[in-house]
Amino acid sequence: MEIPTAIISRPPTFSASCVLLIDDEPQVLSVGRAVLASQGFEVACAASGDQAVELLAYALEQGHRYAACVLDLTMPGGLSGFDVLDQLHQVDPGLPVIACSGYFQDDARELCQSIGFYDILAKPYTPDVICTLVRRAIAGVVDAPAEPAPAGAYGFAAA
Repeated sequence: MEIPTAIISRPPTFSASCVLLIDDEPQVLSVGRAVLASQGFEVACAASGDQAVELLAYALEQGHRYAACVLDLTMPGGLSGFDVLDQLHQVDPGLPVIACSGYFQDDARELCQSIGFYDILAKPYTPDVICTLVRRAIAGVVDAPAEPAPAGAYGFAAA
């Protein structure tokens, strides 16, 4: 299998902090990559669940793993975020996947964790919140949730 060139321009080196970022909005991918990269993370981006599964399978074929994944739950026209989670975990059962959405309700954390997500990331989020959650996912920390972004904080538009 060749690396999908339409998805990323160069293969990741798969450092211990290589993150797979999945979102159908190019601006979210661009800003998310910049924010995570500024904090020392290596980031591979996928614009759909299918592309993400392909990248994950390619990485494992090459003997590498992503350290964590941030997955947008609402990507119109393709697999649901829950279907993507299933497929990602079929390929790599140990991958910590953070569910990301602008539509979480109060009980979302418990529900998402009960079906296999590591944690949730509510949009809009601040750079500190996404980086903290990714660090915790990589370290396997499973205690208190990261603080939500304050109303009007710099972050991403709700999707």
